[in-house]
Amino acid sequence: ITGRFTCAECGEGYHEVYKRPKQDGVCDKCGSTQFKRRDDDNEETVRRRLKAYHELTEPLISYYAQTGKLRTVDGMADIATVNRQIEEVLSAL
Repeated sequence: ITGRFTCAECGEGYHEVYKRPKQDGVCDKCGSTQFKRRDDDNEETVRRRLKAYHELTEPLISYYAQTGKLRTVDGMADIATVNRQIEEVLSAL
């Protein structure tokens, strides 16, 4: 999160390490040379969000797993697979 930035013109997303523009300083999608970062893409915000996750969300995962109501989707799969899995979970409700 701390390394991400976007094209100010078209919104194309990049990362300092994992997805740099093919030509430094030039958006691959629209050719703009203007980029921006979100104000909250910093280490302090990430730490605060992780703390909130561990305190507020993680206990819910255990609760729903214990009650047999937890459903999971592989968010790392391709978009079509994720979509299909979500539709299957929702249609079973």
